[in-house]
Amino acid sequence: MSRLVKAVAVLAAVAAPARAQVTAEVLVGAAWSSPLVEDVIVNAITLQPQIAPGLTASVGTWLNARYHVGGRIRWARSDLKRHELGERTSVLPLTVWTGTIVFERKMWRSVAAEVWFGGIKYAAGGDADGTVFQDGSSLMATLGLGVRADRAITDRLTIGIHVGYDAHQFDTQTLRTAGFTGGRIVHRVAVSASLRWSQRHATPF
Repeated sequence: MSRLVKAVAVLAAVAAPARAQVTAEVLVGAAWSSPLVEDVIVNAITLQPQIAPGLTASVGTWLNARYHVGGRIRWARSDLKRHELGERTSVLPLTVWTGTIVFERKMWRSVAAEVWFGGIKYAAGGDADGTVFQDGSSLMATLGLGVRADRAITDRLTIGIHVGYDAHQFDTQTLRTAGFTGGRIVHRVAVSASLRWSQRHATPF
């Protein structure tokens, strides 16, 4: 996880011009995820995370009046559920770390569009033996896009609503050993409230 944090920090620093307007942001919200695994072993079985509360920290800079670039680290935690014959049982607690570089473009007044790329890492809690995470999980690439609406509350602070979508190919060594190939595309949708601080004025330039 430390490599992911360092990579995001380095990329954000390289992208930022020396005299740019620096920003820091915190987002609090929740994310829905599509199933990680679906299989039929006598009965149809699905492994899917519950809706996961999450916390995101971000630093960035305005490149000009319209474009913003930054780095984000997101933490989310929920239970991994097994769905079989209409019943849901908890498998284990699951933490998901996501590190991304985010490009933002103002579209109309307080509305902006975003696109991002980076990596996602699953960290299973408790006893992972006999689960898809018993051999751990590698870093997986992720791509996403989103939209946000912000409102200034002081000269340096804005609050906002953020809606984002991303996708990644889920795979683990345990699944490959069991004969699964190619991985599965996992879709996530997150809704968050944001608080952004700007070094100078909440409205860039």
